Amino acid sequence: MHVRQVLILIFLVIGTYNLSFGQDSNTVYYKLFIEANTTNLAMYGGSFKEGQGFTIREKEIKELQYADDDLRVFQELYDALVGGYFSIDFGALDKDIIMKMYLRNLDTETGTYKPLGEDENTLFAYFEIRIIEIPDSTYSPDDTVFPDSSYFMESNSYYFTEGKYARLVLPKTERFLNFLDKAGIARNDSLSFAFLQNEDWDTTDTNFEKTKDWNGEGIEIIDTEDSVTFKAIHLSKVGGGRGRIHKERSVVGIKYYPTIPKDFQLEQNYPNPFNPETRIKYSIPNSAKRKNTFVKLDVYNVLGTKVKTLVNENQRSGTYEVSFDATDLASGVYIYSLQNNNAVLTRRMILIK
Repeated sequence: MHVRQVLILIFLVIGTYNLSFGQDSNTVYYKLFIEANTTNLAMYGGSFKEGQGFTIREKEIKELQYADDDLRVFQELYDALVGGYFSIDFGALDKDIIMKMYLRNLDTETGTYKPLGEDENTLFAYFEIRIIEIPDSTYSPDDTVFPDSSYFMESNSYYFTEGKYARLVLPKTERFLNFLDKAGIARNDSLSFAFLQNEDWDTTDTNFEKTKDWNGEGIEIIDTEDSVTFKAIHLSKVGGGRGRIHKERSVVGIKYYPTIPKDFQLEQNYPNPFNPETRIKYSIPNSAKRKNTFVKLDVYNVLGTKVKTLVNENQRSGTYEVSFDATDLASGVYIYSLQNNNAVLTRRMILIK
């Protein structure tokens, strides 16, 4: 190899290293709000770098003078979230952002949630996250001067870089479980979350209610004995409740069983054939070299085209069960493929409609 080629190779390696590891991570400036019909209360805020996050801390909601809404009814919900950790993956952002998080949809007169779900799947919580992209790197909001839409344009649907996520890990504290009891949700019920994708006025409704389209695409729920994790590819209006929030589309859910399997395994889905939902169970053995193993679970059609990614993250050893909803797919044979750092396992399943 000539000296010139060696120099070019060294330059490329150093350049790649700088791009991958030398770049500064972007900053998220955040503030948490409680919002009722006519009252908006700023709780607290701060900032963190992508790849990091913040913990929801203890806070007493006090009565506001001259306010039409008594926001103290939000206290039990807020207490249930205390200890939760919100984070955004490193590399998810292409610039600094301002994030405004709202707890909403609680009737301040009755202390109950307005029914945004369907039938028994009525929501128990409603969050709205608004994002402002900061165009000027010299702009740094602080806790006293926090911008609204009069400064920059707010976005109610902000997508991250592909393969990157926001995560909210909620520990199952006694206050969290007590809140589920009050909301009428059994402690062994599965929880789910979905995006409020569309919200239009129903012209046939004399009460002028809005019709709502809830969509679980892009959300994963990881439910363990100690916590429930909400993981999403973008941030917007999010609802949470029991089981499926929308009858025609359920959220991808992951259950974790803390066993230590001996082998890397992919089981046959059940039921099979199915319509439109099925469950896929797989096992990750313990590794002496690393605490976590990168795992990818994809679904392909018979032509080899990927139609869905169910898992794409690092996971610890144990057995996992993933729920899969094929409402938006046509009948036929599909292949599901599980990949870790060293191996690939595949199986077939049949969708019949």
